[in-house]
Amino acid sequence: CQACQQPLPGDCPVVYAERAGYSRQWHPACFVCCRCAEPLVDLIYFWKSGATWCGRHYCESLRPRCAGCDEIIFSEDFQQVEGLAWHNKHFACLECETLLTGKPFALANASLLCSTC
Repeated sequence: CQACQQPLPGDCPVVYAERAGYSRQWHPACFVCCRCAEPLVDLIYFWKSGATWCGRHYCESLRPRCAGCDEIIFSEDFQQVEGLAWHNKHFACLECETLLTGKPFALANASLLCSTC
């Protein structure tokens, strides 16, 4: 098995990942996302950098996820602060919803607050 390195008995079902090549095999329980360990046997999976990825983490490896709405940000125009990213329309105060682009703000526990709030 590619993951646990234990033998794959001939009478045991195995998982092949076409993009990984048929020389790599997994026990069904070992075929998981490299980031979150979600089982991938019945899901769409992605192969990148020699590892299997679930859809969520594969997308996050390519594009940032908005801290405001939890969606992938496809635009090149977004706000980024301390490793977090926001769509421009979601870069707003948590309390009063004032847009904060170009304004002073505080970041506390991944939440934005304007200087008034």
